[in-house]
Amino acid sequence: MRLIAHRGFAATAPENTIAAVQSAADHADAVEFDVQRCGSGELVVIHDDTIDRVTGTSGTVADLSLADLKTHAVLESDEQIPTLEEMLAALPPDIEVNLEMKAEGIAADVLETIAEADLENRIVTTSFLLSELRTIRELEPSQPSGLLVSRRLETPVTTAIELDCDVIGANYARCLTTQLVPRAKAVGLEVHAWSLERWLLAKLLELRGVDCVSADRPIRV
Repeated sequence: MRLIAHRGFAATAPENTIAAVQSAADHADAVEFDVQRCGSGELVVIHDDTIDRVTGTSGTVADLSLADLKTHAVLESDEQIPTLEEMLAALPPDIEVNLEMKAEGIAADVLETIAEADLENRIVTTSFLLSELRTIRELEPSQPSGLLVSRRLETPVTTAIELDCDVIGANYARCLTTQLVPRAKAVGLEVHAWSLERWLLAKLLELRGVDCVSADRPIRV
């Protein structure tokens, strides 16, 4: 079983920052971060639609320019909100990446940025947004992709297969209490479960057949 550092271990570092991802690489097999588009068009690494929670100020990411975003520190640290280009350039060489696409209409630019970075890291483009996963597959058939399962999605494995995904990710409770994991494994999907706090739960998920678990802090897996 592999460990994914959710937002670069958000409980122990300023989430979705270069420093968080670099430090998490010492304790995890993969890092996860979130990507959306800011008001001036660049792809930036931030989870929320607004900057309120992570900067203590207010504003909507889609309305703010990159220059505006760069004036704010993340969670009272010395870190700024990075662009996707900056984040990829700063990645340690051996760490796997789960890149979550948080907004519609960014998949093509995500693919272009990944291609320009020319990294050897395995990068899995994931999303709850079916439209973005379809675009990924249409534009770059070889790009690893992953469906993130929302509570409302009733046929997750079927949907992942229809989208030609390599990975399916779901809440750990759904992985433990439904047939999602055995059904996914039967058709060759890699299964990721989020978000954990205890190593014992990770062991239960491993016995269930889960391949990766996501956590906000380092845990033993």
